[in-house]
Amino acid sequence: MTSILLVEDNQTKIAAIALVVEELGSQHVLKIAMNVVDAKRELQNRRYDLLLLDINLPRKASTEPEIDGGLELLRWMKARGQAHRPSYIVGITSFEESFQRAKAEFNNFIWQVIPVNLAEIGWRAQLRETIGTIEEQIRPPFSGDGKSHRTDVLVVTALEQPELSAVLQLPASFEPIAVLHDASSYYKGRFVQDRRHVDVIATAASDKGLAGAAIAATKGILAFWPRYLFMTGITAGIKGRSEIGDVVFADLSWDWGSGKIKKIKGKTHFSPAPYQRRLDETLGRAAKELKADEPFLRRLWEEAEMPKPKNPPRILVGGMASGASVLQSTDAVTKVIQQHKDVLAIEMEAFSIMFAAQTAPLPRPLAIVAKSVCDFGDGKKNDKYQRYAAYVSARVFEEFSRRYLLQKGLEDEARG
Repeated sequence: MTSILLVEDNQTKIAAIALVVEELGSQHVLKIAMNVVDAKRELQNRRYDLLLLDINLPRKASTEPEIDGGLELLRWMKARGQAHRPSYIVGITSFEESFQRAKAEFNNFIWQVIPVNLAEIGWRAQLRETIGTIEEQIRPPFSGDGKSHRTDVLVVTALEQPELSAVLQLPASFEPIAVLHDASSYYKGRFVQDRRHVDVIATAASDKGLAGAAIAATKGILAFWPRYLFMTGITAGIKGRSEIGDVVFADLSWDWGSGKIKKIKGKTHFSPAPYQRRLDETLGRAAKELKADEPFLRRLWEEAEMPKPKNPPRILVGGMASGASVLQSTDAVTKVIQQHKDVLAIEMEAFSIMFAAQTAPLPRPLAIVAKSVCDFGDGKKNDKYQRYAAYVSARVFEEFSRRYLLQKGLEDEARG
């Protein structure tokens, strides 16, 4: 669905443009702002794909139109409103002089200018073609060029409930986004902080386990070309090494079921072959830095509105073993622990996420798996703390993104 903001104070022109958009179909959402102040408010409240902007505008509702009133909106987006800038800005003008001024100062901002003469009909076809072209550019799956990322973070969870639902409750204004020829559900959101922002796509695998995670991650990478691939959710911890609610950042990760089964002296013997994937060193350092912020961890524990353990969570960085089976046996967990002395958690997807990112086509995303402990994979395994663990993992993802991944806005500003 294409979201369009029309900034125009002439009612006759508004009606004419709205009719063109209406004729294009219900997949287009058109909002109107009639002055600069209202336009800023709309851009701050919602993310728009297209801004249709008349420069001859009043600065606020109580003032008269000015020949360059809309320039204030462009200056605001370039300076303080960078995080709210739409993907495309198209000028709609009945006064060529206004947009000559705008193009002189903001040529790299304005994608196209459409002269609107209500006495003629040619501009209508031009506007329809322009919106159609923009739709092709903003609708995933995006084409890859081997070097360009098209979004900041792709979040993949193994389960819709409680994992994806916890992510969608974060303050990112998530909205559904369709991917052509893909029936999976995707949601687009944005974390905004000062003049920086990080765009997030969230989805859940169609099935839990190694295969489901690998397929969901690969489809998401090829559709959105993210800078980072992040997995949140719940995991079994290793008793004595982790506690309920602790968030484990996976470093190392491997498939604990990988290996060879053979007979030795008539007895079946399993020889493991744990080919490991590592967390990027810079991201690992960031996780360890966040680990030291005890006030943040206590705050998210205090704000939890579901059954929770008696102590705030910790952040741990270490081994996470993945496998195709749910473990509910102390003996089975012990066999996995024997594969690596530093394993902290056992679950079903982390290795697939790391593998998908590190073998993806260029430009490859950096992978991060951060899951919260909900049980210990033993005979006492239950669902009591699953909602809490999903909540903690999602909140840590948000904080990690705000502290360490909020770079795109500054990069765009530097390019100017």
